[in-house]
Amino acid sequence: MSSYIQKKFSIAHNHKKFLENYKNLGFSGQSSIVREALSLYIKDYEAKERKTLMAQKAQELVEYYEIDSELNAFTCLDGEDFHETR
Repeated sequence: MSSYIQKKFSIAHNHKKFLENYKNLGFSGQSSIVREALSLYIKDYEAKERKTLMAQKAQELVEYYEIDSELNAFTCLDGEDFHETR
């Protein structure tokens, strides 16, 4: 089991009401709701960061693809179905 640390923070009244309903939401405790919410937020945040980084890197490479026909030689196959051969 993971070890946890305690952290004290302030929340809005509606957040408090939501957390108090933890049993009806299928959670073992209020802290488990917060942990799950943070995990989902972190996963979403990291995915957005990766997407932003990929877009930046693609933009950096655009000029190379525009001037070097060998880099985009297979784009004529875009949309074609590929089947594995054995």
